[in-house]
Amino acid sequence: MPQNNRAGKAPFLLGVDVGSTATKAVALEDGHVIGRATRPTGEDFASAAQAVIEEVADGRMGFIVGTGYGRRLVPGADRILTEITCLALGARSLDRDAAACLDIGGQDAKFLWLTPDGRPSGFALNDRCAAGTGRFLELAAERIGLPLGEWDTIKLEEAGGLTLSATCGVFAESELVGHLASGASPRSLAASAAISIAARTLPLAGLAGHPMIPQEGGLVLAGGVSNNGPVVEALRDAFSTLGLPVRVLPMPSFTVAYGAALAAEKLVTIRKERE
Repeated sequence: MPQNNRAGKAPFLLGVDVGSTATKAVALEDGHVIGRATRPTGEDFASAAQAVIEEVADGRMGFIVGTGYGRRLVPGADRILTEITCLALGARSLDRDAAACLDIGGQDAKFLWLTPDGRPSGFALNDRCAAGTGRFLELAAERIGLPLGEWDTIKLEEAGGLTLSATCGVFAESELVGHLASGASPRSLAASAAISIAARTLPLAGLAGHPMIPQEGGLVLAGGVSNNGPVVEALRDAFSTLGLPVRVLPMPSFTVAYGAALAAEKLVTIRKERE
């Protein structure tokens, strides 16, 4: 994701991703990222979107593409696109070799195969339960008393064979409490939680259909959960069974917003060509 801190007054391009947990914005000018912002979405999607727009726009006008769960509530949006479309654009721009992308956010997980020209050829969503998402990680960290900021020192072998079998976030949380009461260590439970997220995510690859390009291109990770070291290692182990090497994208939390900004760039170019 190239960046340029050069100040300018010309109109610029803005992608706004209103997610269920966090709202992000990325601004582009002359092909460079000139600003990005994020804040909790909260209950007022429009206000969260307006806040990140104001932070990166600084009073300037531009072409805005809205995406994400609350995409229809982005103030002043010139175009609305699905997050699947924007995720594919962002992922392929950030990693030209990617065969697939996995985005694990606060409330859902999305897996998509990519065509050679960077479009989604098939995708699957896990949006019915928080057990395989960032929200589950937050709940797990709270229940076991181990802040997420301390998880990067955890090794998967510390799970010691302990598994979390519940497929529902609420039941998984209760299961954690039960293991704690039985004497399991917080580090063991953190490793088990990471492994369980990977196990719940792996089936999405099959549900998304068959890839259009060689799988050797690998799987790239987007979304906030990609910042969690044990989860990334668990995903690498899980997807190695499908022959998919796993890489984390630069700025994974902003991949969808970046893709929306790239879409804005394409739409403006098309508009100019027609004038």
